Amino acid sequence: MASKAVLLAAAMVAAACVLGTAEAKLGKLGKLGKLGRLVVTGVVPCNTGSLIDIATSPAFPNADVELRCMGKLVAGATTNTNGSFTIEADMTNALMAFIGECRLVVDTPLIKCNADLKDVGSLISFLQGPLTRIIGGIFHLFPAGFSFHAHQD
Repeated sequence: MASKAVLLAAAMVAAACVLGTAEAKLGKLGKLGKLGRLVVTGVVPCNTGSLIDIATSPAFPNADVELRCMGKLVAGATTNTNGSFTIEADMTNALMAFIGECRLVVDTPLIKCNADLKDVGSLISFLQGPLTRIIGGIFHLFPAGFSFHAHQD
């Protein structure tokens, strides 16, 4: 039996082929537009550790959150006073996110949300979300759980 990851990748390739055909047809008409969007929403915790529990950690306001795919910055946002953020990117990045090539990275020092957290590093999270969340060409994904990764000197 094929693994879940292989089936997911196959579904995304099929979707890309269908969208690519539609995009080519639209392009011939001179009305080429964005066919899909990746929307990532979540809350950044102000804490260290692995798979930080959002329910028991304070939120991280004014943190810069970056969506990085294959190591490159794709899009970003700044958290609000409740630590919430929304990032939007195009369909190409949605495909990379579904095959696990994207992650959320917060490089804003933790000392900015808690003076006792002087460790230097980044909060990192992979993305998660079911294919059933694809509505009107919008792919809604969420952090799989932030973990603190100390910077090596």
